[in-house]
Amino acid sequence: MTDSTGNSSTSNPASLPGRRIDAIHCLLIPMYRGSLLLPNAALAEVITYTDPMPIDDAPDWLLGHLNWREHTIPLISFELASGGEAGTTREGSRIAVLNTLNSNPKVPYVAILVQGIPHLQLVLPDTLTENKAATRQRPSVSAQVVLDGQEVLVPDLDSLEHRIENLKGN
Repeated sequence: MTDSTGNSSTSNPASLPGRRIDAIHCLLIPMYRGSLLLPNAALAEVITYTDPMPIDDAPDWLLGHLNWREHTIPLISFELASGGEAGTTREGSRIAVLNTLNSNPKVPYVAILVQGIPHLQLVLPDTLTENKAATRQRPSVSAQVVLDGQEVLVPDLDSLEHRIENLKGN
């Protein structure tokens, strides 16, 4: 990583006075139509697709529950949760297990259906622009951005966590 002067730094540049972060290490996660962009720390693991346990009277975006590392976690169709078109489960589908942001013991993880393997993406300030008009139209989307000429969504993990928690009656 380099600081604002172009010098490499092995320590955390955000904790040093006078330094700024010039790049963020992220993951580009392939979806049915398009991709999601998340910081590396948001992804706990990518697992092979398995059928979820159904949930009675769940909204269409909540596909069911999975057992993962001694946790029962919700599996979500992010496309449906964000007001888009549903993807299909097909050869190559995977599940991305995401860390939630609030250390909430009731919803510590959220799983989303993905259509391939996430890959690393270094995000630089000059490679990213926000489409503010499009973002306002999508629930559970923090931002819709153009990254190196490709439109991608930045999910609002807080929103997903709260929506799931509200379904549980908490």
